[in-house]
Amino acid sequence: MSQTVRIESVVKEYGNFRAIDNVSLEIKPGEFFTLLGPSGCGKTTLLRMIAGFNTIESGKIYFNDEEINDVPAHKRNVGMVFQNYAIFPHMSVKDNVAYGLKARKIKGAELIKRTEQALKLMQMYEYKDRQPSQLSGGQQQRVALARAIVIHPSVLLMDEPLSNLDAKLRVQMRSSIKKLQKSLNITTIYVTHDQEEALAISDRIAVMNNGRVEQIGEPKEIYMRPANTFVANFIGTSNFLQGEADNGVVTILGKVKIPVKLKEGYKGKVIVSVRPENAALCPVQEGMLKGKVVFATFLGDYINYEIELEDGTSMEINEYTSNVDQHWEAGDLAGIDLNTKRITVFDHETEKSIMVY
Repeated sequence: MSQTVRIESVVKEYGNFRAIDNVSLEIKPGEFFTLLGPSGCGKTTLLRMIAGFNTIESGKIYFNDEEINDVPAHKRNVGMVFQNYAIFPHMSVKDNVAYGLKARKIKGAELIKRTEQALKLMQMYEYKDRQPSQLSGGQQQRVALARAIVIHPSVLLMDEPLSNLDAKLRVQMRSSIKKLQKSLNITTIYVTHDQEEALAISDRIAVMNNGRVEQIGEPKEIYMRPANTFVANFIGTSNFLQGEADNGVVTILGKVKIPVKLKEGYKGKVIVSVRPENAALCPVQEGMLKGKVVFATFLGDYINYEIELEDGTSMEINEYTSNVDQHWEAGDLAGIDLNTKRITVFDHETEKSIMVY
């Protein structure tokens, strides 16, 4: 049965270094929840605290209403999938999968039944007698998943499980993991630094930085309504332009005026975030940004342009080839048409969003 995972003000310290800094969040039963952030942000440390591998300096972790701070790892009923798979090289596939059941004193027909069910679910039954050295990376990952789910865990924890696979296989495996998780309805906490992976696979995402949670939300919300400049820059790509806000109007580079819904009474310097897909090149017109094309990179379904604005600011723009008739070349002078409904405005000092949606 899926469980709620509740984390309340947890702290993890290594000497004077605070790896997890007063983190609180709640994961719903059956939810696919991702901890996303750069290397060293604390996401794996937090996952290991949930698993019971790391101690907690302060704060509490609950499975449903049961505090588990002092519950040993082997009694928390969690399945764990590691980055390096951690399957035993001297055991066959079926023995690897059955290992957790044997540790729980499950024997005989029940052990065989559950092992075979897990292998079939992961499409690994025909490989049950092989050794790990005879398997591909993707197959080894499926064995690791089968071993994690065979114990019928209440919570499934996955630490960068796809990072050792090639790009095409990663896409295939993330789809398989998502389908598996939904079919089993297991509360799942997934760690990755890959933004695209997180957006594709998650019900909700917690973006972490320096041991803190910067924002929690659904993928679309995180991408389209970032809480601060860190989230805007880490999730996808953002162009940051300097501006000035006054009476509901933001002026960019002293000339382009955009009406924006901002927090009441806000006035002063701002940072305007524009995604590459939310701007388009056009002939130069009065009252719009303009710049010189520095590079034009053809990428099949879209062209990526690097533009140098009049003040020297560099800007990225993506234009889908199916939507435009004119292709621009390096050296061309072009106007920049902003989709003003898709920009985000941040306070210049705090770098937090001041948008009203």
